[in-house]
Amino acid sequence: METSKSLGNPLVILNPTANRGNMHQHRASVRSRAQREGAEYVETTRQNEAKERAMKAAKDGRPVIIVGGDGSVHEAINGILAAGRRVPLGIVAAGSGNDFAWNTLKLPRDPAAAIERAFTGQLIDVDAGIVNGRYFANSFSVGLDADIAVAASWMKKLPLMSGERLYYSTTVKQLLFGYHHCPWLKLSLDGSAAGGDLEKHYVLTAVTNGPTYGAGFRINPTANHTDGLLDICTIDYTPLMRALKLLPIVQKGEHAELPEVTFYRAKIVRIESRQPVNIQMDGETTSATRFDAEILPGALWIRV
Repeated sequence: METSKSLGNPLVILNPTANRGNMHQHRASVRSRAQREGAEYVETTRQNEAKERAMKAAKDGRPVIIVGGDGSVHEAINGILAAGRRVPLGIVAAGSGNDFAWNTLKLPRDPAAAIERAFTGQLIDVDAGIVNGRYFANSFSVGLDADIAVAASWMKKLPLMSGERLYYSTTVKQLLFGYHHCPWLKLSLDGSAAGGDLEKHYVLTAVTNGPTYGAGFRINPTANHTDGLLDICTIDYTPLMRALKLLPIVQKGEHAELPEVTFYRAKIVRIESRQPVNIQMDGETTSATRFDAEILPGALWIRV
């Protein structure tokens, strides 16, 4: 991928619906900084607009700064990577999860500090992934956690539902009422079947670039976003009461010694199912019967 050498004025994209629409502080601070820096400031009005604007900016060799949640970051990185031209990406996290910004990149949670990093932070090479033709920054997963992401997309509209409270409440709900939907899957890594060539009943199969997803669940606690590898965690199907006991252990990232848990690292991952199953990519959801994923080493150029 080409790296832009002559950079134009930055494009700042703010999602006004992030943080339940409470973007007043972010808007005032980002707009003021954009004016001082001679950057273009826009707010999105529809889905995929951030992707389209980021793609055009990248093709023009302009840095991109995205202000929003995981979904906004997901759109921005899809636009930049689809353009085939690396440009500096700044991230100001303002969503309900913010796993990529806060837990993978360790960006500041304070909006003012995050804005400063987005404009002037050190540029580093960061891996990305692609699954079924769509890019992801932090994670994709199949199984209970993808079903949780589907449920969370409407539960976050309820009062006081955000961050850890949203994802933990949705997880408990899905365990109690949707656990019987856990999928049978075939998993292969770098062309070789994991655990034989047979289908296996999983609670989840999580493929990540960073250590957490779901607002802090430390699913792959040793994942490194610059090592050129995807980290995979599988949890075998287990009775519901056992799964409920495992939940807080997995959340804290203390599940490495559990008999149901297996960790892998790979550059290429294939997941197959006889029936369509949900998948979440950076919190965005879809469904299919086969998922082909691979790591894209150093595909992103991010200010930290």
